[in-house]
Amino acid sequence: MANLTLLITSSPFTSDRHQLALRFAREATRNHKVLRVFFYGDAVYAANRNQQAPQGQLSLADQWSLFSKESHTPLICCIANSLRRGLADEAEMSRYNLSDASLHPSFRLAGLGEMAEANLDSDRTVQF
Repeated sequence: MANLTLLITSSPFTSDRHQLALRFAREATRNHKVLRVFFYGDAVYAANRNQQAPQGQLSLADQWSLFSKESHTPLICCIANSLRRGLADEAEMSRYNLSDASLHPSFRLAGLGEMAEANLDSDRTVQF
């Protein structure tokens, strides 16, 4: 059983990479341990709790959240990339006097040190 980290860098709005990553992650948890999913660059848009999915579908944030709950895998967004794109949790909302904590509660913010640690802890890092 391998320990994996997923690095998501693509925007959720320009390709199907997030759906592919979700399918991969679900399959990977059958025989491996996904230690964390790290969202970097435009990929952090997937963590916007204010996004509205088409009627009858789960938002991408909710789909990732469901995966996280089922697999006990942390969902981590690069803090610098998130703040630059207007995504903040409660702590950053207060720190920067923002009007909304737009980060989905299933995601957490962390720095690139967390990604470096993920590379050390994992047998493989898979990028989407």
